Amino acid sequence: MFSFLLPLAAKIIHDSVAKLPDNEALGEMLTKICLEILEKAVKLTKTEMDDQLLETIKSALEAKES
Repeated sequence: MFSFLLPLAAKIIHDSVAKLPDNEALGEMLTKICLEILEKAVKLTKTEMDDQLLETIKSALEAKES
């Protein structure tokens, strides 16, 4: 059941994001949401490459905010 729903959910999310207006505040929110999703995915994969990717992204976002 999950394997059926995941592609459907991904399509809904993709279509919804495509319809969002270009807005800086909204972009910041989406970045935070994406980071939360990435953190969850990294916890599930248990590979060092994913851990390094997450740390690189976090560092880049922190540098951007500074």
